[in-house]
Amino acid sequence: MAVQKKPKTPEPPGESAPMWIVSFADLVTLMMSFFVVLYALKQGGEQQQMEATAAIKVAFGYDPAEESNDPIDYYARQILGRRQPPMSKNAGRSDLEARGVDGHNADVETIRSGKDITTGGKITFAPGEANLDDNGKLTIRKIADLVRGHNNVIMIKGHISADELSLRPDDANGMNLSERRANVVLEELVKLGIKRSIMRPVACGPFEPVKTGVYDPQDLRFNRRVEIFTTDQTDSEYFPTNTVPVSTTDNHTESPASSPNEPNR
Repeated sequence: MAVQKKPKTPEPPGESAPMWIVSFADLVTLMMSFFVVLYALKQGGEQQQMEATAAIKVAFGYDPAEESNDPIDYYARQILGRRQPPMSKNAGRSDLEARGVDGHNADVETIRSGKDITTGGKITFAPGEANLDDNGKLTIRKIADLVRGHNNVIMIKGHISADELSLRPDDANGMNLSERRANVVLEELVKLGIKRSIMRPVACGPFEPVKTGVYDPQDLRFNRRVEIFTTDQTDSEYFPTNTVPVSTTDNHTESPASSPNEPNR
């Protein structure tokens, strides 16, 4: 008895492909999308990468610790609408070895008593210059990692050495050069994700040297510096003052003065 074969169902008109090609095409599409996302994050800089990482972690239910100093936890708390913890005064640290400083602690040097601490190492400059070298940028990067995510007000103090006064006759006290150095460090910190609103550049001229009575170029370099101080205050303590403009026209009319003995009518 002959076996009858079941007739094949005709394929619909149009293009067709094996199922493995469809799955492979989906995989390639997903990989391309993933690399596009990575490229977009790279173009946005380190801050955008951390913000995206925090957003992904929060989306998966991540709960950041309230006292964590991790920058990603800072952005995660920001997304969740939580308050940021104040920065600890004892958090000053630096991976750079300090050379020849006057303090006894290689990580944090206290120059004078007060509510400020020196954060990280000093950023030094060549004579008469306000450009950052590689060591200065490395120091700023480490300081940014330390203060990022905190709202404490930061003082950025620019200094010059006494021998630089003769290099710029048009800058009598070296205040312009000091201010340029402080602003250069401020802009570098802004690039690294530090809020501009918490930073205060200050020009000090030659009036606050860390080394006096020295003539060696290496020793004088310590006076050509920028120091970064972290304060106890936070930017949330300062609020803009709303003022009401005073009208220049007098719209009210004065009633004629009456005699104190005259009865009111």
